[in-house]
Amino acid sequence: MDNTKLEEKILEILKNGAKTSEEIRNELIQENIDFTPLQFREVLAKMVREGKVKKIPNYERKKFLFSI
Repeated sequence: MDNTKLEEKILEILKNGAKTSEEIRNELIQENIDFTPLQFREVLAKMVREGKVKKIPNYERKKFLFSI
């Protein structure tokens, strides 16, 4: 899958609320989206840098949450 389509799918998933990268990845896998782990991390990081996605620390879960 190309990065643009992967970005669209990630935004679609985040419309339902903030999620960890693991939760986003698991939803993409459930939808049978074809991507590599490196591609997923690069696309998510790019979206954070561009301001499309917010990266919020969650101290209770000791993880970052991503939201739009």
